[in-house]
Amino acid sequence: MSASAPGRLDRNEPISPPPRRVVFVSNDIVPGCDLPVAAPGLRVHGLATGLAARGHAVTTVMVKGPLDRQWRGPVPPPMPPDTLALGADRIGEYLRAQAPSIVVLTNANQVDQLLEHDGNRYVLDFFAPKLLELVYEGAADTAYPVAELQAHRARKLRGIERADGFIVNGRKKLPYFLAWLMQTDRDVRSVPLEEVGMCLPAAFSDHLATGPGPLRFAIAGYLQGWSVPGPWLRGLEPHLVAGECTLDAILPEHWGGASGFENPELEALLQSAGVHLHDAMTFPDYKRFLGNRDVVLDLFDRTRERELAMVTRTIVALCCGKPVVHPPFTEVSPLIEEFSAGWLVDPADEQAVARTLAEIIGDPELVTERARGARRLWAARLDPSEVVQGLERVIEQIHSVPEYVP
Repeated sequence: MSASAPGRLDRNEPISPPPRRVVFVSNDIVPGCDLPVAAPGLRVHGLATGLAARGHAVTTVMVKGPLDRQWRGPVPPPMPPDTLALGADRIGEYLRAQAPSIVVLTNANQVDQLLEHDGNRYVLDFFAPKLLELVYEGAADTAYPVAELQAHRARKLRGIERADGFIVNGRKKLPYFLAWLMQTDRDVRSVPLEEVGMCLPAAFSDHLATGPGPLRFAIAGYLQGWSVPGPWLRGLEPHLVAGECTLDAILPEHWGGASGFENPELEALLQSAGVHLHDAMTFPDYKRFLGNRDVVLDLFDRTRERELAMVTRTIVALCCGKPVVHPPFTEVSPLIEEFSAGWLVDPADEQAVARTLAEIIGDPELVTERARGARRLWAARLDPSEVVQGLERVIEQIHSVPEYVP
């Protein structure tokens, strides 16, 4: 999708785009509100940070619903700079007042409230394969979500018809995006489109070398239907019993997903010696938590959704300079391999997982080496000011052609 075409920029040509006014619409809580955050809010945070660092005037608008559900204080929650929270029914009015701006939508959740011909130009971010998440978020015995899938499909197609340009969170999602695009009347040859991966500011700690004491593992992230720890956990238990390592776990259920998953391996592991369970944290506390651990574990079953996942919890660990134990089939896997930023192992192969864990525990110098690889990976592929150049190219392509009218 990078070849030159009428109205498009050659991605190999250096550009110095003029500053633009950009409004991000976040479907979830962003860092800075003194609350735990999740992947959609971190996606917006990373992109907004990158564009602001490159001189653009950036505002973030949060949909107020998730904030109201989570905040329990007697006064309104704190707001980070250049951020506001609005009810979904008020966002369209706000955007009309900001025209002309570039408006970036993460997935299609707010399409019906936002995508009007109001003087703004819209970028639709194919951040996560939401329909696949809907399929896998329930337990095995739950009903197939036909009505929900149909509604989301129709909303996504309306978004594609109206958006002026697109970004895609990872190379493997490009065919997925094109399959959606070709269900519309959009011109696949010239639509403004760039791959723009996940990015976050670095949060490296002084803790790089392991020791003294046992190796410190962490497993941290929301329990969701598409990312539940499995039998591979048994490979860690002998090392915990022997005092060779510890495990810190942050595994809350996400406020927007299904719950009630049975996980006997996880329940048994959490009763082991050397395991410490923590509550959900704010993002600054979470980064400090990771900064004091040695290796982050992020393994899960292989599904179509996970194959297309730019796994946020792994990205956060890498941005904290921590090596990860990760499957070989996600959007992040090639990056980990290229920069030796961790270990790739099939979670379905319990013996391979056990061997990998034994190798890590037996070689602290290797852990330090892979931690340096994580820092190199951040500098090359996850630094927001570098990653957002793809979004800048889409913005400039949009400004070089007339507004698309379906």
